[in-house]
Amino acid sequence: MTKVNQKKPTAGPKPQQAASSLLKGEKVSFDDKDTEKRVSDEDLNSRYAKGEMRIVTEQARYPLAGILAMLKEQVEGAGGKMEPRYKLDPEYQRRHRWSPERKSRLIESFLMNVPVPPVFLFERELARFEVMDGRQRLTSLGDFYANKFALIGLEQWADLNGRTYSELPSKIQDGINRRYISSIILLKETGGDDAKAAELKKMIFERLNSGGVKLASQETRNAVHGGPLNSLCISLSENESFRRMWRIPLDPSPEEKDVNEEDADEEFDEPTKAGLRMFKNMEDVELVLRFFAYRQITPKFNLNKISEFLDRFISEGNNFPATLLAEYKTMFEATVAFFWNALGVESFTVLNPSKKRPAKIVYDPLMFVANSAAVVPHHALLVAKKSVLRDELKKMYERNHELFSGRRTNFQDTQDRNRCVSDAFAAAIAKSKK
Repeated sequence: MTKVNQKKPTAGPKPQQAASSLLKGEKVSFDDKDTEKRVSDEDLNSRYAKGEMRIVTEQARYPLAGILAMLKEQVEGAGGKMEPRYKLDPEYQRRHRWSPERKSRLIESFLMNVPVPPVFLFERELARFEVMDGRQRLTSLGDFYANKFALIGLEQWADLNGRTYSELPSKIQDGINRRYISSIILLKETGGDDAKAAELKKMIFERLNSGGVKLASQETRNAVHGGPLNSLCISLSENESFRRMWRIPLDPSPEEKDVNEEDADEEFDEPTKAGLRMFKNMEDVELVLRFFAYRQITPKFNLNKISEFLDRFISEGNNFPATLLAEYKTMFEATVAFFWNALGVESFTVLNPSKKRPAKIVYDPLMFVANSAAVVPHHALLVAKKSVLRDELKKMYERNHELFSGRRTNFQDTQDRNRCVSDAFAAAIAKSKK
């Protein structure tokens, strides 16, 4: 076995030189805003009496027969633009979609009067709502009344399998129509300002989902910090080359069964179950966000706390001007195109034939350095001499395997990886010019 040299790299530009300069208005502060001052009992009592961090709710019941009309209802929003009164934004909720069998079981529950959990709504504006929890239940009911699926897999009412709503016997239609679904509405008064409302929404959303399948970080972030930057990350995650490099199906379906198992014989350009899981958990969106946030790397940056770092970044980044987000879009697409043309589907692997899975710990420094002022002007040259770049990166990985193993997660480790990648790019550029 070849002995691997794991010594710490010393050559190459400082990480500040490798990084692209921050754009105007891009700087985000990651300083802790909380103080360590001890709060007295008197202060705590005063805060409680004022109602700080207190949820204001009301309850409502919606007849099932009116759900379809409710979901279609439009109201005038900002600037006179029409928008749904009940916002079922697919970017807000999880990418998991219920199968016809699960939708049918919900209908059977209502038919039998089995208790169904309430939906949770957030009042974003006066009498305008977002669905925090229960989107699948509401959309399933809407689809059922719109005859978009036939019942399947019913157990107690198996004789109804194969029928849509309009094909049900009249008495059974009447029985379902008289049922209600309950809701708990978090009123606008809950949050005193936008920042406080976002904090409370995050806490509530996480607690609502704590009893079921655990939400991935980006799913929660997506629900709480919706905005222009979040929408941009979702859009950019659909980049075809980006999806190929991360082995994500180009047209993912949460019910897709035909993706390959990850084994030693799989082809590089085939989607994998890991790639499909990434899509379901919105990890592809988080990868785009990481690219932008990584530009702001500071001594406080720790990969073990990357979720907190990304939460703070997207919270402030949603307020970036449209011109800055347009530059972000160009930056990401150009960097992804460069890697696709230079290294193809192997871009974020360790360029080791025995390891075909892309890795975040490789992705971060590669995207960071490839987007730097020292490298961007040489993209065309490096693509033309792609074998040189591949060789330099491969040698760098072999010399510093431990650094890219995934166990080195503090700030200094990120700096060392940036130096390694920067050195490899510098060497490739120098050799390509000869």
